[in-house]
Amino acid sequence: MGFASISAGYNFACGLRTDGTIACWGNNGYGQATPPAGTFASVSGGAGVACAVRTDGTITCWGDDSYGESTPPAGTFASVSVGTADGFGLRTDGTLAYWGPDIADLQILPAGTFASVSTGGFGVCSVRTDGTIACWGSNAGQGTAGTFTSVSADDGFACGVRADGTLACWGSTPMARQRRRQAPSPPLVRGARCLPAG
Repeated sequence: MGFASISAGYNFACGLRTDGTIACWGNNGYGQATPPAGTFASVSGGAGVACAVRTDGTITCWGDDSYGESTPPAGTFASVSVGTADGFGLRTDGTLAYWGPDIADLQILPAGTFASVSTGGFGVCSVRTDGTIACWGSNAGQGTAGTFTSVSADDGFACGVRADGTLACWGSTPMARQRRRQAPSPPLVRGARCLPAG
């Protein structure tokens, strides 16, 4: 059985199989590596919690629920993204939903409709349906002009793919991030495979 996608959390990971079921491995201290049964469209791993969108559009989370991060709201969703203890869902009507700790910087969601959302740590960025970027949480006030097709956010830092296919990154320690982004890529080794240790 092959996999369609994968999401790595903190010391664990979950993969979406091609039949829609989920397999997880790694640290299972909060039950985050023990996914529920059923079929799913996507999965996202955080720090001790994972959430997934079922094929009926509802969200199911498992693992740590100390701050409500495993208790998503009702409704139907197109995608989900989980951070440290915060969850964000993109509803099928394009609006955003939040669950997790009572942190105002995260709870106050930007208005409008969106195409995607990404969270890492306590930083969040989202691509609006017009292609512009909105960021909040530890990423508040960040972002850059232009139109984008996707974004990936971490705590205080994010990168996006512009509509013309180029990359843009913004946030904390910009010089270090810029040097890393401009570093030459390692040579491609054709036919290389990743094998388990031992």
